[in-house]
Amino acid sequence: MAVNGEAIKDQLERILTSSEFRRSIKLSNFLRFTVDQALAGEQGSSKECLIGMYIFGRRPDYDPSTDPIVRVEARRLRRKLAAYYANGGRHDPVRIEVPKGAYRPVFESQIGATEAEKPSIAVLPFSDRSATHEYESLADGITLRLITRLAACEDLRVVSSTSVFQYKNLSADARQIGRELDVDLILEGSLRSDAGRFRCDTQLVSTADGKHRWAGSFDCGDLDRFAVEDQFADVIAGGVHAVTMAA
Repeated sequence: MAVNGEAIKDQLERILTSSEFRRSIKLSNFLRFTVDQALAGEQGSSKECLIGMYIFGRRPDYDPSTDPIVRVEARRLRRKLAAYYANGGRHDPVRIEVPKGAYRPVFESQIGATEAEKPSIAVLPFSDRSATHEYESLADGITLRLITRLAACEDLRVVSSTSVFQYKNLSADARQIGRELDVDLILEGSLRSDAGRFRCDTQLVSTADGKHRWAGSFDCGDLDRFAVEDQFADVIAGGVHAVTMAA
């Protein structure tokens, strides 16, 4: 089944914000470069020398036959993609692969016949309610982590980060957002500091009537950003999943 460009771009962002890729800057740049080239209709994504120059800083006259950097990193990229699709990405709508012996990615639809029947949800960018706005990056991190966590649920369709971040710092009615994103549920939240501890307030809203389906407040004293992201994302995703399963 053919996959349109917007779906491919959404899938690329989903991959790059995953735990497998978000700390692998070079491999993320490698994948983004080849996908962008393919979407632009360029054959350059299949040329080893271009990747060596643009991604790995090689000189224009470098010789790929004596410098295997691109081939080595391509093998790592394929392994990371395989790990991603074996875990959080196994139910994603689009599969991106870089075939062996080539650097031009291929795109395949993974949407099954019952995909449209699943409830859909958009995780809006969490807001930073601290007085000095010092938690904005943490709020973004929790948002991205939640999208990844919920996308791993077989019974949910989750809107990609590229689609939801257009609503960052904007105030809009849940029913309006539901129509614009074609989703059943909106998850929104805010982050603040309370007595030296991080506190996160969240609510799940139905886009059909604007009513709350679930809400929760969570706090954490761990000041390590990634630990906070993991803890909040796990408990919030658990609450959302319990509600959608019970519906």
